[in-house]
Amino acid sequence: MKSFIDNNVMEIADLEVSAEGKISEILVVKKVRPSYMKDAEGKITENIENIKYDCVDPETFASVTLKVQSTRPIVTNEMIEASESVIYIKVPVSETIIRPYEINFGKAKVTVIVPYVNMAEK
Repeated sequence: MKSFIDNNVMEIADLEVSAEGKISEILVVKKVRPSYMKDAEGKITENIENIKYDCVDPETFASVTLKVQSTRPIVTNEMIEASESVIYIKVPVSETIIRPYEINFGKAKVTVIVPYVNMAEK
């Protein structure tokens, strides 16, 4: 049997939760930015690892950044700026996981990992 807790310490990966019921399926995109890979020395390369979408939930106005496992965005910042209305994306929340990367004083900073997103109409 694998030990999940040793000396009251456990791996962050063991704390992953599903995004179902925690984020909305439809979000408004505010900004899009690439996230670049690092080389063996930790220097940032020109290779895109994933795309980050800074979003707002239109129901609660909560902000969330999605880390989408893709190297090409479905919407660009230029498209967002040129649009006369907000741009919505659809998130497959049943396939999305939330993983903490820092926990302090009862609060956790998390990464929301999404396999893909699609354009959506509100």
